[in-house]
Amino acid sequence: MGAEEAELGGGFFKFTKPYTWQGWLTWAAVVVFMILGLFQQPQGYIISVFLLVFLAVLSPTSLEAELHRRRKASPLPEDLEAQALISGASVSDWFYGRRSCVPTNDKNSWVFPAPGPKSWFMHRPYHPDPSDELLPEHPAKIGTPLPATISSYGLFLLMFLCGMFALGGLGITASKNSATTSDDTMLYLPYITIAVGVIWLGLGYRAQRHQTAMIDTTTSLVRYVSPGPTEVVGQVRPTFSGGIDVLVDGHPNRMVPGCVSYIWTYEVLVRERKVTSHNGRTRVRTEESWHTIREKNGSVPFILHDGSGGLYTRPSTFKSQDWGGFAKSWETSNQNALRDAYWRMGRARLHQRGDVVRHKWTIHALRIGDPVYALGVAEIRPDDELEWPGISDFSEIGSPAAWSLDESKKSLPQKRSEVDYKYPVNNARFHLIGQDTPRMPAMIKRGTELSNIGRFRSRTELLFIPFATALSGVFLILFL
Repeated sequence: MGAEEAELGGGFFKFTKPYTWQGWLTWAAVVVFMILGLFQQPQGYIISVFLLVFLAVLSPTSLEAELHRRRKASPLPEDLEAQALISGASVSDWFYGRRSCVPTNDKNSWVFPAPGPKSWFMHRPYHPDPSDELLPEHPAKIGTPLPATISSYGLFLLMFLCGMFALGGLGITASKNSATTSDDTMLYLPYITIAVGVIWLGLGYRAQRHQTAMIDTTTSLVRYVSPGPTEVVGQVRPTFSGGIDVLVDGHPNRMVPGCVSYIWTYEVLVRERKVTSHNGRTRVRTEESWHTIREKNGSVPFILHDGSGGLYTRPSTFKSQDWGGFAKSWETSNQNALRDAYWRMGRARLHQRGDVVRHKWTIHALRIGDPVYALGVAEIRPDDELEWPGISDFSEIGSPAAWSLDESKKSLPQKRSEVDYKYPVNNARFHLIGQDTPRMPAMIKRGTELSNIGRFRSRTELLFIPFATALSGVFLILFL
């Protein structure tokens, strides 16, 4: 275990706390409702116990806070940061309610410093970087940290389990000792406990299956990739054809540059007035809900580069794609949308009934320079592609000296790549596709293995505690 892996390891128990003010505010609100519930009997007790589940879900994993701190301390290189979208929310027209937003806390971004385009040798994109160094965030350098066996998530769920068992036992005992029961709500708790445990166990098994594939599979170096199931981690770099400058819904003011895969959606907020009758009394209530009007996705092949070499990757072949949080969103009032000529030209019938209040466009994307994790199958590329530039051709370009973003260090001796850039490399002949194998589900995710594992929970929290919850409900029923 390396030093970085040891620092990031979760251990057996770690009490995790929110690391943003929004998280602390939500935690405080849940705790206040739990305390208020204790003054209501018996339904208030049940509500307070169930709120422990919400407190658990809102608790970060054992690695999230540490990764968040490291991201803040490791800014991107200037040439890569220049291509990034500006984080935060901006209001371009207050009167008409027009604003745009880019997440400020990106859990899928780089944790350690990433190389920028100035350090890429795009003349030979499949060859190692000039420095001949793996990406700082590669598992071969930092290892694969494991989440804590028990975190705040598991602690609160164990408290929920004990609370449900205690309330269920008290309810059953009270029912047996009383000839007439005015409130038999407590008698349903065993069945509710079983249902929660079974649903929770099913969701945990699905998450654990993906986690096991990611943690237990050895990450390959691109330079030594071979045919068959492969796990690779790297940086998105463009092929010679480049990326896509996406115009969301065709509007020039909603452009996201440098995408290699994306999906955008256009939604409207519809306000409806509904009339209901109850006991001879007529009531009118207003409801608002978002409706998806249209969406579009697209992708182009890209080169996954881990520092040791590049691998041609086809994101469109992966059924399981996860680009994390949205890259950018735009929201405007209906009044402002009516003033927009582009929207008027392409609009269709938005709704069958109700009034449109707001419009929202959201894009999720994998962009050039982003970290990427892929689990798929490496195969020899089609014969016609083997003749493309950079794959099997020879070049007169010599091995470049290692480039440094720090101008003060350019006069110092720099390490050179051991690979001769005049000759083709073997990894250029392979491509990565999203094909499932019997023991490995294919997937592609924005973020490295470290950033994805940072949101993982232990097998104990995903499987053992849910199983114990369902089992406790069965034990309670046996006492009935």
